[in-house]
This record gives sequence, structure tokens and C-alpha cells, in this order.
Amino acid sequence: MTSANDLFSALAMNPAVILFVGATLGALIPNGYAALRRPLMLVFTAAAGLKLSTLGLGEYGRLAFFGEPALMLRIDRMARLFAVVFLIAAALNIVYGWRLRDRLQDFATLAYPAAALGGVLAGDLVTLFVWWEIAAIASVFLVFGPGARATVLAGMRYLTIQVLSGVLLLAGLVLVFRETGSIAFGEIGLRDGAGAVKLSGLFVLLAFGIKAAFPLLHNWVQDAYPKANFAGTIVLSVFTTKLAVASLARAFPGTPELIGIGVVMTLFPIFFALIENDLKKVLCYSINNQVGFMVIGIGYGTAASINGAVGYAFSNIIFESLLFMAVGAAVYRTGTSKATELGGLYRTMPLTMAFCLVGALSISAFPGFAGFATKGLLIGAAGEAHDLLIWLAMLFASAGVLEHAGIKIPYFTFLAHDSGKRPKEAPPEMLLAMGASAALSIAIGVYPEPLYALTPFPEALADYNPYAPYHVVEQLQLLLWAVLAFAALILVKWYPAEVASTNLDTDWLYRVPGRGILVWAAAATRAIWGLAWRLFSGRFLAAMERVYAVHGPEGALARSWPTGYMALATALVLGVALILAFVA
Repeated sequence: MTSANDLFSALAMNPAVILFVGATLGALIPNGYAALRRPLMLVFTAAAGLKLSTLGLGEYGRLAFFGEPALMLRIDRMARLFAVVFLIAAALNIVYGWRLRDRLQDFATLAYPAAALGGVLAGDLVTLFVWWEIAAIASVFLVFGPGARATVLAGMRYLTIQVLSGVLLLAGLVLVFRETGSIAFGEIGLRDGAGAVKLSGLFVLLAFGIKAAFPLLHNWVQDAYPKANFAGTIVLSVFTTKLAVASLARAFPGTPELIGIGVVMTLFPIFFALIENDLKKVLCYSINNQVGFMVIGIGYGTAASINGAVGYAFSNIIFESLLFMAVGAAVYRTGTSKATELGGLYRTMPLTMAFCLVGALSISAFPGFAGFATKGLLIGAAGEAHDLLIWLAMLFASAGVLEHAGIKIPYFTFLAHDSGKRPKEAPPEMLLAMGASAALSIAIGVYPEPLYALTPFPEALADYNPYAPYHVVEQLQLLLWAVLAFAALILVKWYPAEVASTNLDTDWLYRVPGRGILVWAAAATRAIWGLAWRLFSGRFLAAMERVYAVHGPEGALARSWPTGYMALATALVLGVALILAFVA
């Protein structure tokens, strides 16, 4: 059994625990000294990064709970890659939201990354489950942040879905242990050796799929993320789906079903994003699209495609956060994220627009920017497998990314029609966070070798050159035709107009008719219960009346009996006893 000292040592060396301690201590600072919270959070983030740098690749914190080995901290190449980018994102988010003075928001801003970091570093399924649930609980405070009724309702829906993911993971954990006798977090797979679907793999895949926002399980992203404030949305955009990507890459590499799921993920958000008026929701659909590329890479399961999936996750965290930051700065200054109410902000927010353009070029995989460095590995995986339809779908989805995130976001926020708004430039701390993200996006695009060195299989990239002429020409052709298509649609006024409306997604099925069915079911249950209670109570009262009639004070058994009757009854009992004794 694990001793208290062993447990304390295992916790003390875990960078995720260091972050969580920082979040807790920050939450204890009184509101009168709230300005000290963010500096303290940065100190603990730096401490967690320093601790990670001192730990080499290996397994730490090996404990035993109820006789089963648990590995609280595993640092392999993939875990280290996600840990590095999570710490970078946590630091940038702290700087970006420097002006916030909200105890719960500040706590969640660091506790949520801590839980995600703990999840990617977990070496067993029990540890993963604990961090999985902490991430769900911590992140919901970001949704609740604004405090309006709509945000509270969205937060409750979000929490319900995230807890469902945890329940499925727990069920899968139990089934994995029953099948293998181990709780180690490694490759689980969806099918057994005979090709049949394993129930354990199905439960775990569904748990990961909810957090990865698989099709039909994705609505919580668009429902909850835009409800958070300008800083909370950026924090939310990073960790949940990328924790799911890391988990999928570890448990389900080479699962063919993920290829089809990923393709659908890359395609359907494009059409919703093109007609969406809320630019925060547009970027939320972009999350679905971008994670889809990663899921495809995991589905192919080759060394190069896994490198592409996790490497693209690394760079995506940087440049997609940058886009969220730029839109968040516009929201902070104008109070709206509606495309119909923005436009013309380039006049007074030129630096924010410049950083937004860097994010747009990066997510569009323009040569020289972060997305270009790894996206070719994902598209190349389909080409190497000779999956023509998958390859074409990925090219189409790449063009769609440029349309809705690379062009629509900067165009309708800073250009397009003049909204008449003349807000100030973003505050210095926001500009600092955006500038650092933009610098990283350019650095990764120009010199991707350090990122390649972090990937799980760097040897597979020894001969890979993202700037091979054919790759550059292919990508520039794709981007050129996508830009021309956008320009032509704008000129002929065929591009979907930005209108102040609410677009329906598949969550309508459970939020409107689903809610009606639930209300009807509740009413039907009450009616059935009422009927059953009336029948039961009627029969029960009738039975009690009969009992009372016999045993009550005026009942037959309450009357006085003559002594002779008692003697006769006793004689009968003795007679029966003698007969039974004789027979026996």
C-alpha cells in the first residue's frame, strides 16, 4: 500500500499539481489584493515549466492503490509536447486577461490548464479520470463567468455533457480492467483480435469523442464557449479538445473509424461558419474543423500522421488562440462579436488587426506560418494511403478554413462595412499576448525544426521538407483559388450575407423537441404515479378497514372468550402436536 510520503512525493513532482496549487492559492487572495493574483499565477506557471524541464523522459510517481499499480506521471515525447504547449497557452492566457478581477475566473484560468496538463501526463486510467473530471468542473466556472441567466443555463448544459464524458470514461476504465487486469493508460483500440468491437474501447472512444466534439456530440462548443467573457472563451478554446486529441492519439492510433469521423468534422462546420453572424461562434466551428484534421491523422496511425496530428495540435493552439484573442479584443472594446455590428475597426485597432491577420494566415496554412509546417503531413497521409476521396475532402476542408477563419474573421471584424465604431486599440497586456502568439506562429512556420524535434517520432521527419516545391505550389494554388472564390462571391453578392439571426444546429433536436419530450415524459410520469398511488392507497385503506374490523376494539378478536373455548383450543393444539410427533 502507498505511504503518505510516497503520495506526497509523487504529487510534489507533478507540474500539473504545481499549477493547481497556484490556482488555489490565487483564489485565497482577498479581493482587496486581487491585482496580485495574475502575477502569482505566472510565477506558478513558470515553476511548473521549470519542473517539467528538470524531468527527463520517463515514468515518475509509481504508486499502488488497493493493490493495483498506478502511474501518476509519465513523460514521453507526446506527453511532453502537449505539456509544453499547454504551459505556453496558460501563460499567454494569464497575460491576456490581466485586467480581470474575478476570483472564480482567475482560479479557473489556471486550474483548468492544470487539469488538462495532468491528463496528458497521466500514466494510468484512474489518474486520467481524476484530472478529466477536475477539468470539467474547473472549466464550467469560465462559462458561468458573466453571470447572466443564459450563461448559467449554458454552463449547466456544458457540465452535464462533460460529466457524461467522465461517466463513460469510468465505465470504460472498469471494462478495460476486467479485460486486461490493468489500469495502464496505453493503446486500447476499438476492436479485438477477431475484429469485433470491444465494449471497453467503445465506451472510452465515446468519452474521448465527447471532449473532442465528434459530429452530433459537438454542440456544447458552440453553446458554451461564446457565452464566456472575452478572456474565458480563449482559455476554453485551448484545453478540452486538445486533451481529447492527446488521449485519442495514445489510446486509438490507427483506428480506421476515426478517419471517417475526422472527415465529417472537417466538412460540416464550414457551412455553419459561413452563415454564422457571431464571430466567436465562427471560431468555435473552426475548432471542430481543425480537430477533425488531427483526428484523421490519428486514424491513419502512421508515424508521420501521428507527428502531423500532435504537431498540428501544438501549432493550432497558438494560432487559433491568436484569432480568439483578436476577436476578444474587439469584443472588449466594442461589447459585441456580431459581424453585423463590427467592421471598420482597422482605423483605430491596427495592431490587433495585424495580429489577427497572422492568425488567419497561420490557420489557412500559408507558407511561412505555423499551420503550413505540419498540415502537409496530415494531407500527405491520405495521399500515401491512396484514399482519393479523403484527400479531396481534406483539400476542400482546407479551402473552407481559409474562407471562414482566414478571411471572414479579419474581413468582417476589421474591414467590410464601416460600423461607425472607433474604439481604442487593445490594452497593452492583450497586445503583448497577441504579439507573443503571432511571433510563435511565424517562428514555427519559418523554422519548424524545434517543433519536429518534440514530436513522438522525430526520425520519421528526418527527410521531410515542408517547403518542397510541389508542396508550396500545391498549397499556394489552393489558397489562391479560395481567395478568388471569396472575392468573386463578394463581388456578385452571392456570399452569404451577415444577418442578425440565430442559426440552428443539431442541438435544436434536444433543446426544443427534446425538451418537449422530456416535459411530456415528466408529466406522464406524474400522472402514472398519481394513478398508481390512488389505486394503491384505495386498496391499502380497504385492507386496513378489514383488519380494523377484525382486530379493532369492537372487532371479533377483541371480544372476551369463555374459559371453555380456551381449554378446547389448547386441547386441539396439543392433539395436532401429538399426531405430528407420531407420524414423524
